[in-house]
Amino acid sequence: MPSSTTKEVISHEKGNDESWICICGNTPVSQGFYPCNADGNEMEPNIGSNWDGLYVCLKCGRIIHQNTLEVVGQNPKPKLLP
Repeated sequence: MPSSTTKEVISHEKGNDESWICICGNTPVSQGFYPCNADGNEMEPNIGSNWDGLYVCLKCGRIIHQNTLEVVGQNPKPKLLP
């Protein structure tokens, strides 16, 4: 029997698609969100960097896909660039 799982999806401020609100309550003006790799570690989203449109929440470590706002993973201790 298949299990039913609900995917986590973050939201954004009403009228501002770019002002995300994580499930944990983080926003861009508090701890913020940073481009990351699939492991949730910060990376530069440069051309040729293999960035997949992922961001990490610096409050809880949820890894979020920018197009769907779906939580695709979590890294509670993401590594940040120096």
